Amino acid sequence: MSCLKDVPTLRGDNYTEWRKKVDLAFVCAEVDWVVDEPQPVRPTEPVREATDDDAAWKKKKKDHAPVEMLYSIENEK
Repeated sequence: MSCLKDVPTLRGDNYTEWRKKVDLAFVCAEVDWVVDEPQPVRPTEPVREATDDDAAWKKKKKDHAPVEMLYSIENEK
């Protein structure tokens, strides 16, 4: 499995390239028992409505932060 050294570290923004190289590494190694799971969908960013004041906008961003962090943690696995 020497082709694994060519696989870049997964950062989240390079998922497509990483996935292709991981798939190629497993094909080259003739491994056929790999679990295949699609990339999770990135949560949508909050949008500031015209009617939102600064407090409401800060609350939206604060409420979105744990969702974004969970997505980031899941992509690191």
